[in-house]
Amino acid sequence: MRPHGITDEQLNLRAFPFSLKDKAKDWLYYLPSGSIETWADMKQQFLQRFFPASRATHLRKEIYGIRQLNGESLYEYWERFKELVASYPHHQFTNHF
Repeated sequence: MRPHGITDEQLNLRAFPFSLKDKAKDWLYYLPSGSIETWADMKQQFLQRFFPASRATHLRKEIYGIRQLNGESLYEYWERFKELVASYPHHQFTNHF
């Protein structure tokens, strides 16, 4: 339940710090004041810091190259695919999974 007059963006920005720990929490608290003004800013800054391009490239290749394994049921394959997609936070796939 959200307080009246609070947007999703404001709620995300206020709640996000409570989801962090260790290095991620330190990173957030050492950002210069005013450097994050929108939820889009926060997502971009966080992903740049904690999800390097090399990891994104590797996961993208895995997603595009995934194949059903011998003896693997369709359900098992689908679950493995969804897990792989979920591990790539800026994958640009829709949420129809």
